[in-house]
Amino acid sequence: MQDPIVARIENTPRPTVFAACGLVLLAAIGLWVSELAVNLLKIDIGGLALAECGVYYLPFLVLPVALYMRVRPGLSEGMRLGPMPPLGAIVVALLALISVFACSALAALWGWGLDALGLVSVGALPEPASRAELLMSVITMAAVPALCEELLFRGFVLSAWEGRGTYFAIGVSSALFALLHGNLYGLPAYLLVGAVSGFICFALDSLYAGIAYHTIYNAACLVLPYVLSGGSDAAPAASTGLVLSVVLDALTSLSMMAMLLAGLRLRARRVGIEPIPRIRRPLGTGARLMLTAALLVTVATNLIVLVIALRFGNGGAL
Repeated sequence: MQDPIVARIENTPRPTVFAACGLVLLAAIGLWVSELAVNLLKIDIGGLALAECGVYYLPFLVLPVALYMRVRPGLSEGMRLGPMPPLGAIVVALLALISVFACSALAALWGWGLDALGLVSVGALPEPASRAELLMSVITMAAVPALCEELLFRGFVLSAWEGRGTYFAIGVSSALFALLHGNLYGLPAYLLVGAVSGFICFALDSLYAGIAYHTIYNAACLVLPYVLSGGSDAAPAASTGLVLSVVLDALTSLSMMAMLLAGLRLRARRVGIEPIPRIRRPLGTGARLMLTAALLVTVATNLIVLVIALRFGNGGAL
């Protein structure tokens, strides 16, 4: 009699690891093309958001996934394209809001450490100047990126790697997600958001849960600074009292997130959603070469984006 876990892995249609690595490689190439165009043309904040939607997210993330799904139908189960439970939506929203504070605290601690090493942040995009610009930013810089990135990383990449273990796949998709953003100062935030989004998709068995979490997180990161604007944009210097306060904020936020995630895990267990255990399978030659190429291009792209951002002063962040 076939083992239920083996049957689940073999009977669930999934993208191949080769295809997943290929799409990450394509996304890295698209990042270089779009960043080069945006920085060389010196597009302002409004044009930047629209340019990235039309030049990067749609052709380099959404279209390749859509074409692959058209060529290989039946991937909806493996990519978790099912509805999100209504009660889960409330927990997802709470997690997203708490994640903003957790990531802010972690970014501050991480940033002070990088500053101590003599590394300089390349800055961030300017804040919206009006409510109309804020609304446009929420659409083009929060909703669209969240939809496109979740479709690729939590829908496609996570599903492809999940045959080697669910938690392992969450880790791989989170690492690739963070690397592709090319922002050293934002690395802890990207890793945390990627890991939480992946776990949410697994626990609620819905990619839409990850999209909702990512969208609310992005929107809160835009709206809160706009609402609370008026202070200095300069980051405060690290002091013993401030560092201890930020550490306490980080621990509090992470503890609250851990409790909510534990609740989602218990709910998943009750409805029969269990992770695939870690299964060590060697990568094929093609998949190994594609993954190596994707990592090399991603790292090279990050360096190019950093140099361009320092040269033209446009932030270079997605």
